[in-house]
Amino acid sequence: MTDTFLKSFATSGLLGQLEKKAKKIQSLTDRVRDSLASPERDHVLAAAYHDDTLVVTTDSAAWTAQIRFAQDDLRQSLVARGERVFVHLKVRVGNGGTPT
Repeated sequence: MTDTFLKSFATSGLLGQLEKKAKKIQSLTDRVRDSLASPERDHVLAAAYHDDTLVVTTDSAAWTAQIRFAQDDLRQSLVARGERVFVHLKVRVGNGGTPT
């Protein structure tokens, strides 16, 4: 990549948009973790909305069923924290990285 490309990318507002989106995802991820019991919370990598679906990414397939099982408690806890209501929950496996 050239210096010109990076400068145009930074000044176009795209970098700011990406930063805003990343912060939004991190904030939701933190709320989802806080809404789950341990040890499930320790295995959440990310969370994001896609329309009326909450998509939770875990570090291992072993935890997907546990989080799906906790779906009703997760929904109630998130709503109590002021989060919007999700209709569907999709839990998928990420790249296996360590949650932050």
